[in-house]
Amino acid sequence: MIKLPSIVLPKVEYTREFAFSDADFERIRKLIYREAGIALNPSKKDMVYGRLVRRIRELKLASFAAYLDQLESAAGLREFEQFVNALTTNLTFFFREEHHFPILSEHLKKKAQQGGEIAIWCAAASTGEEPYSIAMTAQESVPGARVTIAATDLDTTVLETGRQGIYPADKISRLPAGHATRFFDKLADGSYQAKASLRSMISFSRLNLIDNNWPLRKQFDAIFCRNVMIYFDRETQLAVLKKFAPLLKPDGLLFVGHSENFYFAADLFKLRGKTVYELATHGAGRPA
Repeated sequence: MIKLPSIVLPKVEYTREFAFSDADFERIRKLIYREAGIALNPSKKDMVYGRLVRRIRELKLASFAAYLDQLESAAGLREFEQFVNALTTNLTFFFREEHHFPILSEHLKKKAQQGGEIAIWCAAASTGEEPYSIAMTAQESVPGARVTIAATDLDTTVLETGRQGIYPADKISRLPAGHATRFFDKLADGSYQAKASLRSMISFSRLNLIDNNWPLRKQFDAIFCRNVMIYFDRETQLAVLKKFAPLLKPDGLLFVGHSENFYFAADLFKLRGKTVYELATHGAGRPA
């Protein structure tokens, strides 16, 4: 057997456009945790660089350290919104985690029999696909019922997309058969806009889940908070769940993401079905 000579590949050194030290990353971790409750682990350093480097270019700064110094200065208050927007994950699509929507449909039918307004809170609305999926489910399940949807998010940029309700054709193509023509109008450029009747059901506004006070003044029949609290540590998750409980009606439902499990909050919520929770006791749903 012929023994081939070993080949030693040259070591490739990757250099970044801007200096980004471990100390810079640690400052960012502390800031985003303080402002948004997001707990970044060390493996996210490259992701953070990619998300923020555009802001450094736009501001014509020389380094991440210079960017962070500006961010933490009195003049950096306006940049904080851009900072949070850049580090917020907004992966979403229509009828994501589709097993939730038949459950929502049955819940809406039961609530409609009781009469009165049905109120739903979508606590991580992103670009709007989730609240519009809720609205389509409501129009199909309880036509004629008054259903209002409060759609909130931390990221102001995505909220504006949701407010307009305009989506490219490739996103609309993922809708169930018949939904595109029933619930959307095709625009001249090939994109689609949610019909006015759908948009009128939803109010979009900014809300930070880790703020001490939420601008919400009523209880909800259902709360959707899916694939958000996976970015929070246990302490922050529990704090948010404690504030959800009094905002949910005694027979209300809490819909969460497929990777989220709140067994540690058994005194507040109990699992009803696949990633759907209800209040552990009816008393927990009464406003303080």
